Amino acid sequence: MVYRLLTALTLSVTTTFGAITTGGNASEASTTIVVTTIPANFVQATSVPTMHPELRSQLATRKAGSVRFWEAVSWCETNHNWKDGGYFSGGLGMAQSVWVNFGGKQFASRPPKATKEEQIVIANRVAFFGFQTKNVYRTLQDKLDNKPYFRPAVGWKSMKKWGGNCANWKTRKPLRDKYTETPK
Repeated sequence: MVYRLLTALTLSVTTTFGAITTGGNASEASTTIVVTTIPANFVQATSVPTMHPELRSQLATRKAGSVRFWEAVSWCETNHNWKDGGYFSGGLGMAQSVWVNFGGKQFASRPPKATKEEQIVIANRVAFFGFQTKNVYRTLQDKLDNKPYFRPAVGWKSMKKWGGNCANWKTRKPLRDKYTETPK
C-alpha cells in the first residue's frame, strides 16, 4: 500500500517569455513563476491488488477452478455472501469438517473468517488437488515411517446437473470454464 507521505504536492514552472520579445536579451527578460499547491486530501492512498500465492500457483496449473467459477458457485450456495455462518458456511457453503480436513485452519478457524481467496484455495484442494496432511496417518506403521496421509480430491458428484436448481446459475455461470466430474 502506498501511504500519504506528503502533506501537499507543490509544482513550480519557470518561463522566460520576455527573452523572445526583447530581441533575445535574457537579462531584460521577464520571468513568470507559477506555483500550484495540491492539498493533502487530494493525494489518494492506493493499494496494489495481490493474489494469495497458493491460489496463484493453483491457477497456473490450469487444473483448478477459476475465481470466476467459484464466484458463480457462491451465488448459488450463499447468494455471494462470503461471510455466511452456520455449519455449511463461507461463500461456498463449505462444511466445517471439510474445512478442517483440507487444511482450512491454516487460514482461519472457520470459512466465514477466511478471505474469499482463502476459501477458493480450500475449494480447489477439495475439488481438484487434494491435500497433504501433516499429522494425520492412516496406520500406525505410516506414523512410524512418518508418511502422513494424502487426502485425495473428491471432485464433483454430478457436474452435468450442477446448478440446475439455482436461479442465479444461468446468469452467473462462467462462460469459458469447463470442468470434469473427477479431479484432474
